[in-house]
Amino acid sequence: MLLTHSTSIITRDKVQILQIDNSLAKAEISLFGGHFLSFIPKHDDRERLWVSDKAIFDGKKAIRGGIPICWPWFGDHTCNTDVAAHGYVRTQMWSIFNTQETDKGTTITLKPQTSAGDGFEDNAQLTLVVRVGKQLNIQLRTTNLGDNPLTYNCALHSYFAVSDIKKCELFGLSEQYTDKTRGYQMFDTPKIYQFSEETDRVHKEQPISLTIIDEKIKTDILSSGHDSIVVWNPWQDKSISMGDMADDSYLTMLCVETAVTQSQTVNAGETHILKQIIT
Repeated sequence: MLLTHSTSIITRDKVQILQIDNSLAKAEISLFGGHFLSFIPKHDDRERLWVSDKAIFDGKKAIRGGIPICWPWFGDHTCNTDVAAHGYVRTQMWSIFNTQETDKGTTITLKPQTSAGDGFEDNAQLTLVVRVGKQLNIQLRTTNLGDNPLTYNCALHSYFAVSDIKKCELFGLSEQYTDKTRGYQMFDTPKIYQFSEETDRVHKEQPISLTIIDEKIKTDILSSGHDSIVVWNPWQDKSISMGDMADDSYLTMLCVETAVTQSQTVNAGETHILKQIIT
């Protein structure tokens, strides 16, 4: 494993954490799950990501918060009820394949222990390429190593830190969404997108830019390679029911997920890139 001068590894409970501290930003990535835990640009020293105070770092259970990697399916598997929701790579060990320093930041390439698993029959290589700089640039790359097209779903399931969910707004969405909390009915996106209840919505649109305004503090999210944006907050009852969330955790987080929910097809020898940039 080759680390640069800005990178080091610590252990938190039973999980190894890659820490990045360069001239532009600080960040943390759990090698269990290839899972971003923190991104703090140094120009404002503000944490962009939210991780539960009760998150479990046992190397078995997926970590609550940060940016989980959902692949090769999102949500429940369409056919197999015996496999975990959101795929299997978020509970795998990932290895550092390469690190590089430039004037734009630290670039790190990670790969899971294997891209194969129960519920996925194709031959693929999953690679995570991230650059920690003034922005956080994340690329989830799926390469088809087989002879036939492969089809899959995926998401960068990003949890963003907010000071008060009841006072924040989301900008950049305009079309109808599917509401999981209301029997998958379709609704119009509100012109003023605020939060006052449990939210679990799939916006089947491809905006390039989204913005969270949190008491006049702005977080910008740029996306590409997606077909949907998923917006989620569990609200109070579900927060209380989750063992890895505090009862009031819902007040300080908002998930805005860059996702493929309608199936992505990759031809033999080709690569699809799902990208999210956070500023």
